[in-house]
Parts: sequence; C-alpha cells; structure tokens
Amino acid sequence: MSIDIDAIYRNTYSHYMQAKKNIPTLEMFEHRADAAISDAIPGFKADKLEFGSYDKENYAVLFVDMRRSTKRAQDVGAEKTFLTMHVFLTALLEVVKHYHGKVIDIMGDGLMVFWGGSAARNKDNMVKSIAVQNAGLCGRDMLKIREAVINRIIEAENLGPQISIGVGVTFDSVIVTKIGISGSYDVKAFGNCINVASHYASETENKVKVSKKVKNEWPTSKGGGIRFVSVGDSEAYYLQST
Repeated sequence: MSIDIDAIYRNTYSHYMQAKKNIPTLEMFEHRADAAISDAIPGFKADKLEFGSYDKENYAVLFVDMRRSTKRAQDVGAEKTFLTMHVFLTALLEVVKHYHGKVIDIMGDGLMVFWGGSAARNKDNMVKSIAVQNAGLCGRDMLKIREAVINRIIEAENLGPQISIGVGVTFDSVIVTKIGISGSYDVKAFGNCINVASHYASETENKVKVSKKVKNEWPTSKGGGIRFVSVGDSEAYYLQST
C-alpha cells in the first residue's frame, strides 16, 4: 500500500504548529545529535544481553540526512532551525512507520533505521527480501515526502531554503553488543554495512544509493516498479521508480 501523502502532511503540520506554540518558552537551542534508542534494534532487549557478549544478525540499514544542515542552521538561526527539524524529522518518521522500520538513532539532521534481524538470517528467506524491499521503498518515498510535505511547509512558513536529503541503504550482517556498566549502558550495533549506508547518504543528494546486496536480495517476483541504475564503476546503484 502506498503512503498517504495528505495524511503525512496533516500530521507533520500539526507537529509543526505545536512546536511553533512553544517558541516563546524556548530558552536555549542546540543543534546536536540525540541519543540512540537502545532497545529499538529488532530482536534484542538490553536486559537479555551480557556485557561484552554479542549477537550477529542480518539487517537492512537505512541512513537519511539533510544536506548542508550546519550551514543552514547558521544562516536561518535557532528558532527556524528548531521548527524546521520538527517538520523534517516528523515527516520522515511517518514514512518509516509506514514501512515498519525500527528507528535506531535520531540525529539532529537525520535517521538510522533497521529492518530484519534473526528472522532474516537464512540464505533463502522471504523475511530478508521483505526487509530489503521495505528499506528501499522507504528511501524512495522519503524523496517524495521531501517535496510534497517538508519543502511545502518550509516554503509556506518561510523557514528558509528548501531542503535536500541523501539516502543510503545496505544489507549485511551486523554485530549487536551491550556496552557500559550496570545501570548505565546502551545496546550498540556495529558493521561495515552501517558505515557504508552512512557514507552513501552523505555523498548523494535527493537520490537513494543502495549496495549490490540490496539489488541482489530485492524480490524478483514483484519489483514494485523499481529499477537499479549502476553508479559508475562501483558496486553501488541508484534506486529509482520506473
């Protein structure tokens, strides 16, 4: 089922108006990354892991972030940045929710999202294909929402220049471990596919860049009107609607 752009617009604008009401009480704003959501990693609970132990599972990983966000924040000021982030992150999170992704980290100007886990472990597995497809389609629809919701509100409310984003999607094994001490710890995920997805997101603008494994794991029975365009000589592709 396709995303409901009108519903996402209404929800995003509602969040924006609530944030706008709070502007008079805003004493200090700092453009920074927020803390990770520890127990959001699919299939893992912090209290089930021992310190120093780890588990290894397969995940589709999506990174999305805003292009030139630091300069934008400096140019438009704290108040408009505060309001912009409510519009930007709310709209993206609505898309993630539609595709049943698990938000692992909410940065000041982007998101890291997982699909999969232990159910996607086997070599031939429909769960794995669905995880990859949901991640790719989520990235594609984030580009739609950028135009139809985010920049629509940004322009109407005079919040500054229009926003561009980069999206990176990969699929591979991820190591999950519990780091810290009793009473003060976090569950963290490590893996080359996380680094690659972040790199893809940082080097693209208004495109979805995916790894070769995403292309290979994409379900062949129903591509959903998707094509993969090779990026030069690298093993990466742009995911596009046909």
